[in-house]
This record gives sequence, C-alpha cells and structure tokens, in this order.
Amino acid sequence: MTPDSPSSLSEIAESAEELARLRASADDILRRASSLQAFRALLDGPGAVFDPKLWQTITDAGWADVLVSEAGGGGGGGLRELCVLAEAAGAASAPAPLALAAVAGWCEDRCADGVSLLLLERGEHTGVGVSGVWPLVPYGAVATRLLVCAGTGDTTVLGAVEPTGPGVLCEPVTPLDHNPAARITLNNAPIQVIESGECAGRRHRDARLRSFVAQVAELVGIASAANDAATEYAKLRVAFGRPIGAFQAIKHRLVDQRCAVEIGRALVNRAADACQQQHPDAAALVSLAVYWGIDALRAVPEGATQVFGGIAYTWEHDAHVHLRRAASAAGNLGQRAYHRDIVTRWLTGRYPVDQPGGDG
Repeated sequence: MTPDSPSSLSEIAESAEELARLRASADDILRRASSLQAFRALLDGPGAVFDPKLWQTITDAGWADVLVSEAGGGGGGGLRELCVLAEAAGAASAPAPLALAAVAGWCEDRCADGVSLLLLERGEHTGVGVSGVWPLVPYGAVATRLLVCAGTGDTTVLGAVEPTGPGVLCEPVTPLDHNPAARITLNNAPIQVIESGECAGRRHRDARLRSFVAQVAELVGIASAANDAATEYAKLRVAFGRPIGAFQAIKHRLVDQRCAVEIGRALVNRAADACQQQHPDAAALVSLAVYWGIDALRAVPEGATQVFGGIAYTWEHDAHVHLRRAASAAGNLGQRAYHRDIVTRWLTGRYPVDQPGGDG
C-alpha cells in the first residue's frame, strides 16, 4: 500500500478500531499517572519539568519500545501506533521524551533502560570520535544514552555516546516548557558504532523523519486539549445573558481551531504511512505535516487563550501550560522556511505551473 493506493474499507476500519482501543488504553494510563495539575506543580517547583515515575510508567507500558521489533524485545508496532501514544501524551500534558526515545529505540532496534535520545542533526566524525554542538536537546539533561550520526558518505557512522563519558559536555538549558533540556557538546567523544556507511546515513535520515512525525502528533494532542478546554469554557462563561460560545466570533474561532487539529491529525497519519512504507514522497509529506504543525497547530493554544480572556493571562490559570508546551514542541521541529521550501518544491514537481490546474 502507498499513500496513493489505500487499503480496503474493511482493513481501514479494522486498523481504526485497533488504534482507537490503543488511544483509550493510553488515555486511561495517563489519567492515573499524569495530569495538568501535576504538570503545574512541577512548573511551580525549583527543578525541571520531568517526572521519573511517569517515565517509568510509560516505559513499563512499552510505549518507548513500540517501534522496536519483537525479535529485539519490543512491541513490533508501527509509526501510527507511536503517533497515537504521542498524541495522547500531548493531550495529557505528560512531560516525557516519548518521540525521541521511541525513535532512538527504532534506530538501534533494542529496548533501552533510562532515557535514550536521538540527536537529529549530524555531527563530525574525526576518526577518533565524534564532535559537534547541539544547542537545544529536549530532555538532554536526563539522557542516559545518546544516538548520533556523524560524517558523510562512506565515512558516516551511526552509534551511541555515553552522556557522562569523556569528550561530552552537557549544559542545562531552560526552554519555555521547562523540560530538562541541554546544550550538548561532543569533542572527539568515543562512539559505539551501530552501523556505518550509506546505511547509517539512511537509517538516521529515516529516524529523523519518524521523530518529526511523532512530535507533530504530540503537538496535535496539545492543540486538541487546549481547544477542548476553551470550548468547555465557552459553554459556561456567560456575557450579556448568553454563553460566549453562542457569539459568532467565538464560535468561528473554536471551529477553525478544531479544523486545524483534524487536518493536522490527517497529515500526521498520511506522513506516518509514507514513512512506514518507504514511499518516495515520505520526506515531503513529513515536511507538510511539520509545516502545518508550526504554522497552524502552534497557533491553537494562542487562540484558546484569547477565548478564556483576561483570566488566561494569570499564572494561576492552566491555559499557559498548553501555550508553553506548544511553543516548545513547535520549536523542536526545525525552521518553518526549510519545511516550506521542501513542500513548495514537491508540489511544484507534482503540479507544474505550465500544466492544467498548476497555475493556482
């Protein structure tokens, strides 16, 4: 199956039912293990927003190993399953590095203890070790294993680096959502090579695409939770004798935001299928989902904050939690212009301007 040749209706229905059951199970686990109030408590505390007990719950449930093959001890699932879990985590305000950790597991095809993270940008392979600077690695300060790709062409290596090993400098950074991020500097750091040559570069590229898709899925969950909260508030808040949700401006804003969420979810699903099936358009479809995430999903918590009005601008209100998480999540997806350029070139190739229907 490719994105241009869908499965039969029965297969689609069966898959949708399985994913719905997975989402229900994930929501139930997160409802008991995490909450918006718990996130706020961590945000108000002196440390970073990270709950080791929550991460242990997530790893015990097998979420971080969902992409690892059954032979490697994992769940043997696909990217659609990871996206469902990531969206649930985003909606529940669960401070967890699920996307990067799960993709790191896919890269190695092994179940890892602690927090294994994939470094998305390449480093330099010096022959002695790996060097490079990653200014902002989400959850980098709590990482117990780093996966990095370094070099070019035949000299490319993909391997693991110990965060506490020689040649590694991990400096804490505080992003807007206060996750335990870090600036990571490698200076000829020893690397345990997993793969080398063109296969290593291809593996890292595919992992990078998967991580982007899963992170957009988390952003879908964040935006959905923000809009749902604003919708419920609009039903209860009364102004001029009517619920504010009855006013056209509020109503249209909430509907437009819900459309942005649903479009984002559809783009994530399409990109996930393309990556899973190694479709030639996978990179472009991933960039399309990322561009939508940065451009549209990022704006949903902002619009929700406006629906709440002045109360949302106080520290005591929860609206800023969604706002912070959305801003941080979007910031981890790369440059908007980069993804826009990929999508533009892809669309131009599919619909040339000198052909019918290609002028708009």
